[in-house]
Amino acid sequence: MPTKQHDLSIILYGLRFSPLPFEEKLKKLRDIGYRSIQGGAQEGMNNGDQKKLIDSLDIEFSCMYGGFEDMEKNPGKYIDTAHVFDCDQVMIGTMPEELRMDYDGYMKFIERVNTIGRVLAKDGLRIGYHNHAQEFRKFPNGKMGMDLLFDGFDPQAVQFLLDTHWVHSGGGDILWWLERCKGRISYLHVKDYRIAPANYTHDIGQTNKQFAQIGKGNLPWQLIVDKAKEVGVKAFIVEQDFTYGEDPYDCAATSFATLKACGLN
Repeated sequence: MPTKQHDLSIILYGLRFSPLPFEEKLKKLRDIGYRSIQGGAQEGMNNGDQKKLIDSLDIEFSCMYGGFEDMEKNPGKYIDTAHVFDCDQVMIGTMPEELRMDYDGYMKFIERVNTIGRVLAKDGLRIGYHNHAQEFRKFPNGKMGMDLLFDGFDPQAVQFLLDTHWVHSGGGDILWWLERCKGRISYLHVKDYRIAPANYTHDIGQTNKQFAQIGKGNLPWQLIVDKAKEVGVKAFIVEQDFTYGEDPYDCAATSFATLKACGLN
């Protein structure tokens, strides 16, 4: 795979409510300063045409995203697409809902991910598993879902693509998890965590937690960037699931500026 030029990337998921056509979204991101995206096959556009478009805008792919069950059915499609975009990893965004319910479901998921991961590994690719908060649920055996995944995934086929917000939301320490995943993580979803500005407070102090632009929440970004680089993270992928009425491109610009100041490009 060619060496990537940029370690500051963004996933287009945060722009899903923007009415702009795909090319115009890319141009706005490029005007902000982004030169890398996490993407995949684009509806209504073949891979070759999309590659020509992003090349013309001086944009590269960091890594890909994919659907787990679709990947099981047609791994060749993802292998071919990854090679077109010079990617070495395909992200699984979550596990199927029915497998999250209990220990046996986790075990079934681990076996299925390892199976498809070994198919992709034959072509030099890795699966990257993206966590949410639910993996930090503790089972009766005393282990969290994340522990089961860490112990069960084949390190030669499946890596972790940690999400900073969701680790924190689940009660984890992102710095500790980055260290634990050393050698098993190449990409990181960067997303801030904030307490809602307008809080609904119970008598025990409960408040709403929200997604935030990088630098507008509670996470220690320079420490996160430094630790992630230390353990081998190659690209930091900005993601903000919801922007609460703020313009998503303004939010993307704020995140870009914060991470740029942390030494990313």
